[in-house]
Amino acid sequence: MDFKQLWSLFWLSARHPRFVIPTITGTRKTVAICNKHYGKKQHLNGPENAFRHALWNMLIVHLSVQRGLPLQRSLAWAKRFTDWHEDFSPNAPLERAMDLHNNRVGRDLITSFCGQTEEQLVTQLLEMVPLSRKRTAKQEFADSCGYLIYIEETV
Repeated sequence: MDFKQLWSLFWLSARHPRFVIPTITGTRKTVAICNKHYGKKQHLNGPENAFRHALWNMLIVHLSVQRGLPLQRSLAWAKRFTDWHEDFSPNAPLERAMDLHNNRVGRDLITSFCGQTEEQLVTQLLEMVPLSRKRTAKQEFADSCGYLIYIEETV
């Protein structure tokens, strides 16, 4: 991260201090779970990456709600924070759109699965991975509402 990114992250966190711990914890758990299930594949543009982005959003919201924060504010925070991440990470436009789509899928899912344990959330999301859809253009994302999407096959 460069100075501008660090400064932006500092101010984003300073304006929303109650979400910092759930976000850090959710990020760490997401990385650990993805490492366990997918290893390095999660960093490619396949279904494993889609899983990681959706899970990240789900866990941020889940952990925020567990700390007594309202669901709607937790959803808004997860969107704001993960959108911020996409703004500051260098991705091609199609990759960025894929990540934003999968982030949204995670936030949408957590509203349906609210009250479940983390293990149940992970299990629900793992079941969606084989159903994920490959897309090659942003225009194709519209017909994938509710599905994880990816842009490259992984071997």
